[in-house]
Amino acid sequence: MDKPSSNWLISLLRITRLAIHLTYGMLLAVIHPHLNQAGQRRILKQWSKQLLAIFNIGIQIEGLQPSRSESGCLIIANHVSWLDIFVVNAIHPSRFIAKSEVREWPIIGWLCKRSGTIFIDRALRQKTSAANLRISLLLERGTCVGLFPEGTTTDGKQVGHFHSSLIQPAIDANARIFPIALRYQDDDGEANTAAPFIGDTTLVQSIWRIIRCSHLNALVVFTPGLSTADMGRRVLARAAQDSIAQALQTIGTTRHEPEYQSEPDFSSPRISAQSSYALLVDPLLNHQTK
Repeated sequence: MDKPSSNWLISLLRITRLAIHLTYGMLLAVIHPHLNQAGQRRILKQWSKQLLAIFNIGIQIEGLQPSRSESGCLIIANHVSWLDIFVVNAIHPSRFIAKSEVREWPIIGWLCKRSGTIFIDRALRQKTSAANLRISLLLERGTCVGLFPEGTTTDGKQVGHFHSSLIQPAIDANARIFPIALRYQDDDGEANTAAPFIGDTTLVQSIWRIIRCSHLNALVVFTPGLSTADMGRRVLARAAQDSIAQALQTIGTTRHEPEYQSEPDFSSPRISAQSSYALLVDPLLNHQTK
């Protein structure tokens, strides 16, 4: 388990940086819906990477990622934290499906709405059907969509039951499915207990716990993609669940350095995350092809 930072000054600095970054995100959110798909993906990727840097979260990747030419795919992941969306977007930007309650979260809910998050109310079957149609159209147009089929968060040590209803759009659009396993851990490979957003924890409490962590890594394991041709949604849901569960059982056996180093390198001539706030007039100027 990663020990909380004992330096309150660092925690306060992170809070300040987070407030500035959320303000920056709100400005980007104004123009985001008016950009083309490539521009939207660049904004999601850059902003998410900067957010993780503020929390000093590194990303470790195992497995084969979807190729850049892969369009219209459904990314399925186990659900551990509200951070999951930003971890995936920092690697492979996607339009995520989220429960309707997220829309009511202060600031973050509005940002999710402006970035194209698809909100659903599972209790209303008619609205779920409409969401499925919208997701299918997005996949057919080449948009990547992210889904957490468990419908709730876990501690990341195991996988809950995968609901199959929202997998149907991938079948209808003949889009491939890419299951990925998510786990948050310290530098020794031990599970981090600050990241999971479970129980009665509020969003503010969760953010504060993460801020107080000196450092943690998000481990992302890409498992083999699944073809939806001639496959039923329940079979696909079970296959994705089994792939992720197996990955979690063997996770961390291969050690990698985080792909994205969270702490800024002041010796580098590249523009840092903090410097990007000076480019609000044209936020696309500081997007770098990875």
